[in-house]
Amino acid sequence: WVLRNTGITQKEPFAWRLSLDSAGTLYLVLARRSEKGEIGDWQDGALYRSTDAAAHWEKIQLPQGVNGPSGLCVDARDPKRLYLAAWRRAIPGPNGGGGIWLSPDGGHTWRAVLSRDQHVYDVTQDAAHPDLLYAAGFESSAWRSVDRGETWTRIRGVNFKWNHRVVVDPAD
Repeated sequence: WVLRNTGITQKEPFAWRLSLDSAGTLYLVLARRSEKGEIGDWQDGALYRSTDAAAHWEKIQLPQGVNGPSGLCVDARDPKRLYLAAWRRAIPGPNGGGGIWLSPDGGHTWRAVLSRDQHVYDVTQDAAHPDLLYAAGFESSAWRSVDRGETWTRIRGVNFKWNHRVVVDPAD
């Protein structure tokens, strides 16, 4: 094993998830280290990308108000289209930075596409049907999108907590 963290600025980074796009860009999700509501301290989560096989990392700006990324899905047809799952901060109010965020331009801009579930772990794309996306969350829920993440519908019958990821059967 060789340490490959040049460019990662977080103190004690908590590497959580890696994603690879069709063009060879590698994405790294660093999980947040606390449930606090502050943004901008050493416990924030982060998102990085590497275009040189992890030799160097470049930080990607998270959506405003988000410091708890938990998963990233790169669209199979368009490597610039990113789906970010996020875990809310422990602050009062309905929106604490959690849900699902969509970037059409490789992480330069973001917009919220699902905020009804503020504790989303991950987003999965159906390889056989790339318009279909699934998301799983802590709040006794799983979600489905039929339009590449533009709108989301709750999947009925998922009534248990700690859903981490939907895995699509490649044969059916």
